[in-house]
Amino acid sequence: MTASSSPPSPAGKTSGTKQPPQVETDQKKPTIKRSKRETISDDDPFDLERQQQTKKVIPLSRKPAKGKMFRVVCPMCDTPGFASPKVVGHEVKCRNPECLAPVFLVPDSNSQERNSKEESKTEDNKNSKLPLIATVVLAAVSLGGAYFYFTSVEDSSELSKPFDNPIINQASQKSFRPEKNNTQVNSKNNNQQASNKTKEALLSPALVQQEALESIVKLSRSRENRSKPFSRRLAAEAYAISGKIKQAQEQIGRIDAVKPLLPFYKMFPLVEIGWIQLREKEGSDLKKTLLETEQLSKQIPEYGGRDSLDLVARLAAFWIAAGKEQQAVELVKKYQAKSNLAQLSAYLQIAHESNQYNFDSLIDLHQRWDSPQWVAVTLILIARDYPQEALNWAALAPEPIVRTEAITQWALSQVEHAVKAKKKPEITLIQPIEMKLSATGNSYVYASCARKLILLKQPEAARTYLNKATSFLKNTAIPAPITLGDIKSVNKLTLPVARPLEMLAHAYLQIACTESGLGLKAEATKSLNNAVQSIRAIAPSVVAVQNKINETSNFNFQSDIKEALNLGSSDRVTMGVNNYRKKLRNLKSSADKRLILLVKLLSEASRSKLEIDVWKIALQSQKSSNDNLNDPLLKSSLPAVIIQSVGQKNNELISKIKETVNENVPALSQEDTLIHQATSLIKNGKPEQAAHEINQSEIKKPWKGQLSLKLLSYLLSQSEYNQAIQFITAIKDPVLREDMLNTIGAVSALHGTISPIKKVLDSNVYTPTERISGLLGLISGIESSENQQTGISTPQDQSKSL
Repeated sequence: MTASSSPPSPAGKTSGTKQPPQVETDQKKPTIKRSKRETISDDDPFDLERQQQTKKVIPLSRKPAKGKMFRVVCPMCDTPGFASPKVVGHEVKCRNPECLAPVFLVPDSNSQERNSKEESKTEDNKNSKLPLIATVVLAAVSLGGAYFYFTSVEDSSELSKPFDNPIINQASQKSFRPEKNNTQVNSKNNNQQASNKTKEALLSPALVQQEALESIVKLSRSRENRSKPFSRRLAAEAYAISGKIKQAQEQIGRIDAVKPLLPFYKMFPLVEIGWIQLREKEGSDLKKTLLETEQLSKQIPEYGGRDSLDLVARLAAFWIAAGKEQQAVELVKKYQAKSNLAQLSAYLQIAHESNQYNFDSLIDLHQRWDSPQWVAVTLILIARDYPQEALNWAALAPEPIVRTEAITQWALSQVEHAVKAKKKPEITLIQPIEMKLSATGNSYVYASCARKLILLKQPEAARTYLNKATSFLKNTAIPAPITLGDIKSVNKLTLPVARPLEMLAHAYLQIACTESGLGLKAEATKSLNNAVQSIRAIAPSVVAVQNKINETSNFNFQSDIKEALNLGSSDRVTMGVNNYRKKLRNLKSSADKRLILLVKLLSEASRSKLEIDVWKIALQSQKSSNDNLNDPLLKSSLPAVIIQSVGQKNNELISKIKETVNENVPALSQEDTLIHQATSLIKNGKPEQAAHEINQSEIKKPWKGQLSLKLLSYLLSQSEYNQAIQFITAIKDPVLREDMLNTIGAVSALHGTISPIKKVLDSNVYTPTERISGLLGLISGIESSENQQTGISTPQDQSKSL
C-alpha cells in the first residue's frame, strides 16, 4: 500500500516500490493469515495488496524505545507507531488490529528530490555551481513575478487568474456546440486529421455508456471517495438506469459490504428498477421490489439530511404509481421540510427524474414552497407519465396552501406541454382542478397559468385564463386593513387567520402581473392595491402598534386603563396593565410579519415590471396620516429592489427615490446582493470570480447551491461549456460540485456534446466521487435521449389519460 503523502497512482500500481500487478478478486492467489476482524472485498483495494504479500513486514511498537524513536503514522487509520529510522522505504505493519490495510510502505520523503537531483547532473557539471545559481535566480524571478501578479489583481481574489485546464483548453469552443441539422451525438470535425475522425466516429453513445459504467465501478473502489456507500449507490443507480438489472442488483449487494452501513441507500437503485418493472408489467418482480422498499423504508434516518429528502420524493412517487398511495402520504408527512435544503433537494430530484435541467426557470430564489417534497412528487409523477395520479396526489395535501402550490405546478406543466406539442391550451385542459381548490386557490392557479402563457407567447390564451382567474374573485370582498382603536378595542382585538389572506394577496398579485404583461396598466394597478390591502388585513401596522406601546409609558396611563376597562382595586389595575402590554407585544410580532410580507409582495411586483406602482404605494404609505396605513417601507430593502428592477430604463424614477430617502437607500438583502454580483460576473464571462463570491458568502450552503445551479443552467443554455466547467471547478463545496457535474453530464448528452465533457470526466481534475456523479449524468442523458427517440414516457401525451 502506498503512503498517503504520495500522489495517487494508477489502478493496479503502487508508488515507491515495485509490487506485483493487481488482479481481480475472484482469481486464486496466495494470501496471508489475518485476524477475524479483517475482511476482503473489492471495495477495499488494499486487500488485494495483502493477498499478494509474501515478505516479512516490520511490526510497529506502541511506545518509543531505545533504537525505535522514529514515529510512523498509518495512512489508513492514522494510528501512530514507532520503529527504527531504517524502516524508511520498507513495509511495516500497523499496530491497530482493526486496520483494514495494516501493511504499508514507509515513504522516503527525500527520495524523489534526491533522484531528481541525481538525474539532472551530468559528468560535465558535477563540480559546477552554475546550475545552483541559475536555479536560485529563476526561483527569485518566478516568486517576484507571482507576487506582482497576485497583488495587482483588482478584486484580491485568487480565483481571478484565468482557469487553466489543459484537458478543457485542448477542446475547442466549437466542439462544445451542437452543429445545426446534425442528429449525431458526436459529429465529425472537418478540420481534424483522418485518424481523429475515425476515433471520434467510434465514440457512439452506446460505447460511451458502457465505458462510463465500467469507469464508475472502478472509481467506486477508490479510497479517495467521499463516501464508499454513496459511490456504490451511484454505481447501482447507473446500471439500473441503463436497464441492466442483474448488474444493478450486484452493485446493490455491495452497498452492505462497505462502511458505514447505510442500507436505505439500496432503495435509490431499487426505485429505478421498480419503474422499469412497472413499464414492462413484470408483476412478480415488481411485488418483490415493492416489498423490499417497504422493509428498507423503516431504516431511513429521520434526520438524514439531503439523502433522506432525496429518497422520500423518489420513493413516494414510485409507490403512488404502484398503487400504494397511503404509504406515500405517510412517508412524505413524516419527512417533509420547508428548509432551503429541502428546496434544493426537491429541485434536484425533479430535474433528475424528468431529465429537464433548466434550473434557471425552475428555481425561484425569492419564493419557497411550503412543502417542496409534495410538489416534487407531483412533478416526478408527471415526468413518469402518471398525470392523473399526480393530480390526485396534489389534491391529497393536508393544508390548503400546499394543495394549491402542488396543483399549480401540475396545471403549469399541462399548459406548457400542450404548447410545446403545438396544441391549443384550452381551459378544459386544467378544469379538473376546480373541484379540488377554493375560489381563491382556483384564481391563483388560473392566473399563474396566464402568466406562463404570456412567456410562451400565447397572449390570447393568456387573456382567456386571466378572465377565468378574475371570475373566481367576483364575490370575494376586499378585506379592510386592521385598525387599532382605544384601549378597550385593542384589548378585545382578535386577529384573523393569516394564511387565507396571504393566499388572496398572492392571487391578486398573480392577476396584477398578468394584467401588466398584457398591457392592462389600470387593471394591474387596482389588482396590486387589492393585494396590498389583503396583507394589511392580516395585522395592524408597525407604526400603529408602536404608538400604542409608547402610550403605556405615560404618567396617567394607569388611570386611563382603569377607566377604560372598569377596574376597581390596584391589584386588578396592575394585572390589567400587564395583560395589555402583553397584548401589544403579540400585536407587535404580528405587525412585524405584516411588514415582511408586504415588502416581499411588493418586491416581487417590482421585479414583474410593476415598479412604478410599487413606488407610489411605498410613497403614499409614508405620507399617510392614518397610522394603520403607515408602513415603514422606505426604511426597508424595497427602494433598493425598485432601483435594481428599473435598471437604466427610468433614471428619473431612480433620482426621485434617492432624493426622497436623502441618498441613503437601504441596501439590498444579503441574498439579493449575491444574486446581483454573481449573475453579473457570469454574464460578463467571469465564472471563477462568480464562484469566489459564492464561496466567501456567509449565506447557508443550500441557498447558495440553488443560486449556483441557476447560474450553471444559464451557462449551459448559452452553450458556454468551457465557462461552466471553470465555474464548477472553482466552487468549493464538494457535494455541490457533484450535483453540478451530474447536471452538466446529463445536459451534454441531451445536447449532443458528449465527447468534450467525457474527456474532462476521464481526467484527474476531479475526485472519484465527483467523476462518478458526472458519468452518472452522462448515462442518464443518453438514456433519456434514446427514450425520446423510441417514444417511452413522452410527457406531451399526458393529457390523454385525464
